[in-house]
Amino acid sequence: MTTPILFTKSTKSVGIAIILTFLFGPLGLFYASVSGALIMIFTPIFLIIIAVVGFAIDIPVLIGWSFGLMLLFLLTYWLISMIWAVSSVISYNQEIEIEAKRQFDLWNKYHESNPNQFVVNINQKTSGLSTSGRETIEISTKPYLQDWLKNNPGKTINDYFTRFER
Repeated sequence: MTTPILFTKSTKSVGIAIILTFLFGPLGLFYASVSGALIMIFTPIFLIIIAVVGFAIDIPVLIGWSFGLMLLFLLTYWLISMIWAVSSVISYNQEIEIEAKRQFDLWNKYHESNPNQFVVNINQKTSGLSTSGRETIEISTKPYLQDWLKNNPGKTINDYFTRFER
């Protein structure tokens, strides 16, 4: 029996994500989640813009809410970044694990099939030389190349010919 070869991305470390976000805040979040880092960087800027607009238009409710949200956000800024980083790394690693399991299941399905099992392709061709117009039936133990490649993702034409052209 051959050993399966699985192609996966490398996982990310939760410890490194915590250290980076503890030291650098949302900039350290880039390790775990680019979109999360961008959101955490631009949220305070957005809250400042809302406060400036509130001062410019002189809307006390808008000023109060923006300063209240900014104060709450700034008090929990680093903590939110660290939690987001841990959550992103865990979900990223789970996606890699699920993909590896899927590849392993495909490998098992392909390699544990019955070796005596064969596929029959029936080609019906009308012979142009025959005056009777009879159809010829070709029976083969190998599948069509296109069907085989569709049913065996990650395989190449060389794999097909290695298996069926002996």
